[in-house]
Amino acid sequence: MSSESQEPNPNAEAEETPDSGGDPAAEDARSPPALTIALPDGSESVSDAIVTNREMLREPQEHGLATDQDITHLSKAMEGLSSSVEEVKHEHDKSESEIDELRAVVERQRRQIDELQSMVTSLADILGTEAEWETFEDE
Repeated sequence: MSSESQEPNPNAEAEETPDSGGDPAAEDARSPPALTIALPDGSESVSDAIVTNREMLREPQEHGLATDQDITHLSKAMEGLSSSVEEVKHEHDKSESEIDELRAVVERQRRQIDELQSMVTSLADILGTEAEWETFEDE
């Protein structure tokens, strides 16, 4: 290794931190906004809020929060629902592909029927008679 790579580069720092010229407004513009947290109802100070939050965590069911048992139950229910959703999705995809295949078969059969009707109509014209067709749409 060369000694150049181990020495700090003073120009690199100057490039990364632009000089604000001692302007406090410029320094404020670069700093992230201050973190503000709303205090829970009934708390007048941060220490009151900490005490209230500790009490809520000790007795979560009394404050409308989920307990460990609730979370475990909900997690198991979510796992069960996730696997059910995956099964239903798989069945849906399978059914959809089967429906697409059936549509293709029906369309192919419809074209064959149209060709047969056309041939029979042509033969009926040659024989000097008429052909009448009854279809499902007529009913």
